[in-house]
Amino acid sequence: MADLFTNTENEREPAKPPKPITVSQLSKKINETLEGRIGRIDVVGQINSPKFMNHWYFTLADEDAKIDCAMWASSVSTIKNGEFEGGKPKQGDMVVIRGMLGHFAKYGKTQLYVERMKSAGDEKGSLQKAFDELVLELREKGWFDEAHKKQLPQYPRKIAVITSKTSAAVRDVIETARQRWSVTELLVVNVPVQGNAAVPSIMHAIESVDKAAETLGIDAIIVTRGGGSLEELWSFNDRGVVEAAFRCNTPIVSAIGHESDTSIIELVSDLRASTPTQAAMALVPDRDELSQMVEHFNLRLSSVAKLQVERGQSRVRHQVAGVCAIANGQLHKKASRISALSEALTARRPGALVQKRKGRVSTLSTALKTYSHQTIERARAGIDAMAGKLDAIDPSVVLERGFSLTEDASGNLIRRAQDVKEGQKIRTVLAHGTIESEVECTS
Repeated sequence: MADLFTNTENEREPAKPPKPITVSQLSKKINETLEGRIGRIDVVGQINSPKFMNHWYFTLADEDAKIDCAMWASSVSTIKNGEFEGGKPKQGDMVVIRGMLGHFAKYGKTQLYVERMKSAGDEKGSLQKAFDELVLELREKGWFDEAHKKQLPQYPRKIAVITSKTSAAVRDVIETARQRWSVTELLVVNVPVQGNAAVPSIMHAIESVDKAAETLGIDAIIVTRGGGSLEELWSFNDRGVVEAAFRCNTPIVSAIGHESDTSIIELVSDLRASTPTQAAMALVPDRDELSQMVEHFNLRLSSVAKLQVERGQSRVRHQVAGVCAIANGQLHKKASRISALSEALTARRPGALVQKRKGRVSTLSTALKTYSHQTIERARAGIDAMAGKLDAIDPSVVLERGFSLTEDASGNLIRRAQDVKEGQKIRTVLAHGTIESEVECTS
């Protein structure tokens, strides 16, 4: 490739400068140079920050360097079954890859396009080994247990943000807090987030902020930084930093690296956020959300108050109706009682009593007449019957039929001839008159 700025001081006739090329043309030349000079290559390294979806994106790193890698779905399918546990490598696994270097023009970055991948054995990077060992130790001690997690403040007055003051992370936190709830105050504690000075600075910052939290009115702490490789994020895996976070009495929210990255400080923190923005969102209330909540509660309160009023009115109406019904019932009873008493009083007035007695006398008189008439008729019928019977046994009636009666001088009835003597005076009673005679003989 020709020099873009040719030195022509010693030339008699200056040559024409080369024609400038576009950025796209330059990117193409870079890509052609990489492919032509290096070509296909095998590289061994440690998997970092993997994002395994349809296509795989990750960083291949060692102790001193890293390079971005992309493995398309067609190449992913060539990985042998059983090569990796779970079908894919994990954070910190050592792998051997084969691929071509290329220059991604759109983002202006060089990356390795992976065609093949296999495990480098059970070997892991030294940092990953140290990471796994510390995680295992602290998990056994219970440092990650929910019992140690402190409740985050609902409406923090002031939040300490421990990070680099020039980082994109702090800008994200500040902007998010400003948009959500400007009342919450942010105290930015500037620390280096990688390098030799990072660990003591972060430890000191956490301990100092926690110690002065009550005096300064700090309700929570955010520890954050942007993405990076395991090496760049290692300060947040240091035992001293992790212990400072665990011993901190002030609630801590940590957001280290990308969502796929995990640092040990995030495991001991009271809450792990995937990004600095999410960390701010976890602590800073959203004014729009609060406004909606207030409006919701206002509507709920109005609705509840209205419902209570309606229920109260319904109860009052029901009670009034009940009282009215009881009152009406009592009035009806009293009216009925008064009417009955009035009728009774009317019935007991002298005129009414006289009229009532007259009616009773008239009724009794009629009944007496009827009874007397019936009695007389019954007596008359009885007399007639007795007369008939008497007529049947009346001696005079018998005598009218030609019979006669014979009596002695004393009037005693003679029934047998033996009851008289010769020369005795007797009288014969006929229907019309009597005959006196003397007994000459008896037989």
